[in-house]
Amino acid sequence: MKHLIAILTVSCAILLTVALANDTAVGKRAIEFELTDQHEKEWSWKQHWKGKATILVLSDWKGSDYTSTWTTPLTAKLKDRVKFVALADVSLAPGFLKGYLRSRFRDAYATPILLDWDGDVFTHYAFESGVPNVIFVDAQGIVRLHVWGKGSTEQANAFASNVEKFLSAR
Repeated sequence: MKHLIAILTVSCAILLTVALANDTAVGKRAIEFELTDQHEKEWSWKQHWKGKATILVLSDWKGSDYTSTWTTPLTAKLKDRVKFVALADVSLAPGFLKGYLRSRFRDAYATPILLDWDGDVFTHYAFESGVPNVIFVDAQGIVRLHVWGKGSTEQANAFASNVEKFLSAR
């Protein structure tokens, strides 16, 4: 009996761990947001991306070293078929560093990076910290794919292939 209870306890712990590890944004509706980029230009989901197939690339400072391993192959394969949005989680930065951080982003990136000072977008999409999260939102505003990691060639190719399947199905 003790052996059975031990097995059940371990099984429940494993199932809970797997359930928590698979917390993704798939199936969620896109969040309506208004954020500014490093050049202080305002961007809104409703005005720029709503109704369009869109790939969101979310990253915090730890994951920013790996964003190009996702964006380079994905934009090469999908740039004519989907919109791309890059977002940075800067919610842990104290307010007095906002100007400094904006200037660092301006110096480092030519493309707009939307700065999420409150972390609301990242929370909504169940962001996995430390690595880029890549999310595909279809034209109906539903998250269809959510992956995260350092972005190996295989990961990026698999994501692109899955996006193409969703695009072809409509």
